Amino acid sequence: MKWGHWAVCFPPLREVGAEIMEAETNGVKVGKSYATEEVHFTGGIKGAPTNLGWALFPVSDDEQADAIVFGSPKAHLEFATQACGLRYIGTCMKYMSGTNSPPMEIWDFGARDPQNGLGAADSWSTIGHQAEKAGDTQYAEAASYVCASLRASGLRLRDVSNGYHDQLRWALAEKRKPGLWFSNAALHDLYADFHSLASELSSARDHIAAIVAMHVGAPDRIDGLARLEDWLAKPANKMHATDPMVHSLLVALGPKDSPGWLRRMGDIRNEMLHRTPMGANKSVRSLVLEQVNTPLGTVSKIRLGEPRKTMAEQQQDPLVELSQICASFEILCRTIWKHAKYPAEPLNFVMGPSGLQVT
Repeated sequence: MKWGHWAVCFPPLREVGAEIMEAETNGVKVGKSYATEEVHFTGGIKGAPTNLGWALFPVSDDEQADAIVFGSPKAHLEFATQACGLRYIGTCMKYMSGTNSPPMEIWDFGARDPQNGLGAADSWSTIGHQAEKAGDTQYAEAASYVCASLRASGLRLRDVSNGYHDQLRWALAEKRKPGLWFSNAALHDLYADFHSLASELSSARDHIAAIVAMHVGAPDRIDGLARLEDWLAKPANKMHATDPMVHSLLVALGPKDSPGWLRRMGDIRNEMLHRTPMGANKSVRSLVLEQVNTPLGTVSKIRLGEPRKTMAEQQQDPLVELSQICASFEILCRTIWKHAKYPAEPLNFVMGPSGLQVT
């Protein structure tokens, strides 16, 4: 492991083979695609594979030594999470296909389901495809809503992480002193990204609740978590609590006097969008640099908080809390699809008489 300058270490974009465009467009387009990988951690720190190894950056205000390079992704991850105390958030895969095509970014939470090798969003996409093949339009649409909201949530989490990363780079470049609080105009963009993330997560929550409602025969008007919880609380419907889908949802929700992470997610959304917007919330009004001493030197990270309070009195950093909630939601949606009406089987692409077809 050694110090290095990450900006000159990145290799050329890697060719990853055929690019499959969305099936909803005019057919399926095949062509060469190129990809880069970017790993996100809390605190504004990122990682990426380079021609020297796996780089973790930025770690200093020295342009000639702003990354630590590791020989393997395992050593890279262990240093970030154990030595630096960071949380792995996810991986952003960036795809490019020529100079005249729009880039595409896909957010990956890292752990794939061992049963089908897919993340939750792709699993629900394939369920929707299987439902459409079976002629079940209602179920296909519901599954597609879950997929779309999960993908949007991942991209909004990416945006929040990018905002932290930019703030960390700026703070290091300006040689901000650790422990001294500061703010800037770009904080408003970060707050807006947090609002969007909370909103998308809530949409995904209600779409998955609507799927669960369909499975237990609830009326069509039960199209969100709040309505489903009220419906399940009625004596005539309490028997559905043992349904695997319902049980998974209720465990994540928890009772009102002892809320689980899913209920907490709703509270965060209501706080941001209905009670106190982040831009007016004193508990997240400023940023501060924190330093961590590691075997490879001092590493800086950034967080939001309230200047009038000591670090011990601060609430949990919102990126840390919401990234934990996102990871829990990914697991919940992967758990629930196991009981879906249709299998989450990956799509097959075959070359037929009229070209490439999806089966």
